[in-house]
Amino acid sequence: MKTNFDFSIPQRQSLIGVVVLFTNTAQKSIRALFPLVLIFLFKKEEYNQLFVYGIIAMFVLLIAVIAFLRYWFFKFYIDKELQEFVIESGVFNKTKTTIQLHKIQKVDINQSLIQRIFNVHKLEIDTAGSSKKEASINAISQEMALDLKSRLIQNAQSFNSNVTSENFLEDKPKNFITIGLSSLFKIGLTANYVASFAYLVLFFSTISDNLRQIGKESLIDENIDKLNQFPLMKVLLVFFGLIILLILAINLVSTIIKYFNFTIKKNDNTFVLSYGLINLKNTIINPEKVQIVKLSQNYFQKKLNVNTIEIKQASSDEGRQKNKDKTKIPGCTNEEKIAILKLIINQLPKQESVLVPNIRKLLLSLFFYILIPIGIGLTFNSISNRLNIIESTVLTLLYVILVGTINWFSYKNYKLFPSKEFIVKQSGAWDIDKEIIEPHKIQAIKASQFFGKNTLNIGSVILYTAGGSVSFSTANYKEIKALVNYWLYQVEVSEKNWM
Repeated sequence: MKTNFDFSIPQRQSLIGVVVLFTNTAQKSIRALFPLVLIFLFKKEEYNQLFVYGIIAMFVLLIAVIAFLRYWFFKFYIDKELQEFVIESGVFNKTKTTIQLHKIQKVDINQSLIQRIFNVHKLEIDTAGSSKKEASINAISQEMALDLKSRLIQNAQSFNSNVTSENFLEDKPKNFITIGLSSLFKIGLTANYVASFAYLVLFFSTISDNLRQIGKESLIDENIDKLNQFPLMKVLLVFFGLIILLILAINLVSTIIKYFNFTIKKNDNTFVLSYGLINLKNTIINPEKVQIVKLSQNYFQKKLNVNTIEIKQASSDEGRQKNKDKTKIPGCTNEEKIAILKLIINQLPKQESVLVPNIRKLLLSLFFYILIPIGIGLTFNSISNRLNIIESTVLTLLYVILVGTINWFSYKNYKLFPSKEFIVKQSGAWDIDKEIIEPHKIQAIKASQFFGKNTLNIGSVILYTAGGSVSFSTANYKEIKALVNYWLYQVEVSEKNWM
């Protein structure tokens, strides 16, 4: 591609980027001041309208000025002499971020909804060997983004042969797999129940707190009093029914919006994941950088022939290991799963041997998740007398059956499959997860023995990689020590690259 920009001199973002910065700043400010906005909406008759709208106008003007200043003082350039990429930013507190070109691992170009509206792109730089967050430029044209990416990759490759040079906007790599809408629909209805439930709890707790702040807590108390007029069991059944419907709706909508038009494109030794209905994401995967591959599937997904694959890439920052370097591939069929695994790790893992947990793992789980909660619940009920004997007995039995079943299947599915080429950990009660590690990518191993080491032969092991860790506990400690010695030997003699 022909170079159109001189990045040896400081460059600014696109002028339309002022609008993007204004929108982003306004959005964050409204979130932070949301309780005040609610107070105004519910009690606006108590305030002078001219004064309130004047404050709003000044607030908007202030955000506009800050957005322009952020745009004006934001500059970036390539220092050829020092071989660094430099970003200068800050309105009142000036900051200068320098990234050594040889530490650049990859450069991504993405678009959020706002950026798509104004036809600008966000360029993100992923570095190695630093705990700092990756650098980003929020609003530049596609032409500048491509040109800058090409220049950064070109300079970085002269130092680092592992840098990812694939360009999804320019090279147009060949389509490998496309996840259809029907597969996303299946995944949306059969996954992420816990996360969606957490979103519901957060949403209702936020609404409740805001209502209390504006003096409308009577709305909550009145509805609770109305519910107390109905039988408790009926209220619980209706409540759980609504929760299930809301969780399914949240799962379905969020999955389709996030992973719409999910496409895997293959190009030489790398492949690109492109997806998103509102925010367009493009993630480059280098198989050498992949540290852990996690396969997830539950009973319904097995019947519907859909799987979820999670890829954890190498990162030097533990915080980013939890977020930025995790990539999910949702809704792939068994055939597509096999093709993707061969693309990432070249072959399918074989189950040559198995390590199972001691029965004490199940007993400990039953103690902490059944005996203790039931004891606390019964004690609380004996003090408050909220439930009669029949109701408390029924709820206790239901809880024991539900939690006991979950713990039993979790125990039965908990296994470790070590082999010459791979280490596979299986876990889960409903969603069965299989985490795959290649031994030569292990960075550290921690093995520990439980208390009473003279009488008990029970221990645990943690395998650390550059993309996170995998642990296995409450197993035969002698077998664990033998495996640890073998894995250390494999790491020592292996000549394969781990990133």
